[in-house]
Amino acid sequence: MINFTIGQLAKKSGVSVDTIRYYEKIGLLEKANRTAGNYRYYSAQMLSELLFLKHCRELGITLQDIQKLKALSTNPAQTCMEVDHLIDQYLAEVSQKIKNLEHLKQDLTHLKQQCSQHRTIEQCGILKELHQPLECGHEAHQHKKASQS
Repeated sequence: MINFTIGQLAKKSGVSVDTIRYYEKIGLLEKANRTAGNYRYYSAQMLSELLFLKHCRELGITLQDIQKLKALSTNPAQTCMEVDHLIDQYLAEVSQKIKNLEHLKQDLTHLKQQCSQHRTIEQCGILKELHQPLECGHEAHQHKKASQS
């Protein structure tokens, strides 16, 4: 049986010692067994669990949803409909974030077009545009830009 200290586990998983302790504290990771000298030791199975947690977090899955996924994993014979639904929610969020970033890119591109490098700060179209009050919402800002074209 392979056992790791918390430091070894952290190094192998790429997860900090503090995060490992936190996951133990909130019950996402099983509490480590202790040696006679009261040192924590972790099994290969715990490393696998930690890598699962890390992968979920890298995908932006919340700790609460990771808890749901872990609970669903305890019944391997059930359908994976809930898992699919959960991931669909994250896909929808990511799609919305992409749309928001595209709008942000358009806004920044519009700003960049307001000025050339051969002007003074006093003449800078970017700074002038940034000093104008925003209209209600992003759509109004887009409408304003369209009417200026």
